[in-house]
Amino acid sequence: MNSPRRLTVRIPNLFQADSPLVTMLSAITVLLVGIGLLMVLSASSVTSGINNNGNFFHDATTQSIGVAIGIASALIISRWPLEVWRRYRNSFILIGIALQGAVLAFGESYGGNKNWIQIGGVSLQPSEFIKLALIVWLAVWIHDNPYHFDRPLMYWWDHQFWWIIAPIVLVLGGGDIGTVLIIGLIILGMLVMAGAPARPLVFLGASALLVVIAYVTIAPSSRGSRFSIWLTGCKPEDYEGACWQTIHGYWALGSGGLFGMGAGSSRSKWSWLPHAESDYIFAIIGEEFGLVGAIFLLLIIVALAVTLVRLMRAYPQPLTQTLIAGVLVWIVGQSLVNIGVVLGLLPVLGVPLPMVSSGGSAIVANLLAIGVVISCVRYEEKYG
Repeated sequence: MNSPRRLTVRIPNLFQADSPLVTMLSAITVLLVGIGLLMVLSASSVTSGINNNGNFFHDATTQSIGVAIGIASALIISRWPLEVWRRYRNSFILIGIALQGAVLAFGESYGGNKNWIQIGGVSLQPSEFIKLALIVWLAVWIHDNPYHFDRPLMYWWDHQFWWIIAPIVLVLGGGDIGTVLIIGLIILGMLVMAGAPARPLVFLGASALLVVIAYVTIAPSSRGSRFSIWLTGCKPEDYEGACWQTIHGYWALGSGGLFGMGAGSSRSKWSWLPHAESDYIFAIIGEEFGLVGAIFLLLIIVALAVTLVRLMRAYPQPLTQTLIAGVLVWIVGQSLVNIGVVLGLLPVLGVPLPMVSSGGSAIVANLLAIGVVISCVRYEEKYG
């Protein structure tokens, strides 16, 4: 009698790290996300209870669901081959354009911005995913066109420029200046990493800045007043208007002292500081954990930046290197912009602190970006 045959099914280990740098990147990401969940729970508890019939955990629960979706998605796509990003880069942009167009047609407005759309009862902010789609598209374009930078600027894209400009125009149409500025920094950072000449980059940067200044000056929104107040300073008559958030952010940071008031002890979150759980969560961190806590968070961000730079040096393949550069500028650069706004070094732009601030779309997009980075690194490790 023949013995039964044994069938073995090999399941890939989704949690396997292929290099110490990938392990470090994953650990820093988990640490940042964990700090974010803790701070969202604290900063949003009061407003969440007010807006959700006494459910003080509503916003924190929503953020936790976003984290779970983001981590699961990142683990999956981190195993995808590099060919996926090359083959479907245009499709990612088209999806972003379609969703952002739907936002302009049917979306919700808040604070002068039209950024969100309800899909099946879920609020979605497509502009966060557009950042990642643009990073993938531009990284593949740089890889496939190594000699374009030897030509004049007007011939760089060969009629492909609309793949970049179309989503940016749609985001700008929603009034989201902060996101447009971050996208501009991402594109410039990737072009610098790719070795683009300095003169065209200066021209592109200056042109983009002039467009933003013109938009802020002409567009009917609160952005113009916020920029002017940032330049001239707050006056007594502005206290209950455009300066309210900025001043209460200062007070939150100042009241934390060296070691803070303790976890959950913030006073500013009691409806004094608008968007304490999102745009101004760094102020709550400073209030509850003091200067020590704020510096600790900055050190984690620096560690993330160092890890991404080390990955760029270890994996010099153009697509991988420029894609990591885009994610670096996005997550680390946007973190510094957010902190600069809270400290008053920059005007109020309405950009969240990546991986820390409340926002389901933002946290999912940030974690997807880490997954894409790991996907490219693993492919280069395997195939060179």
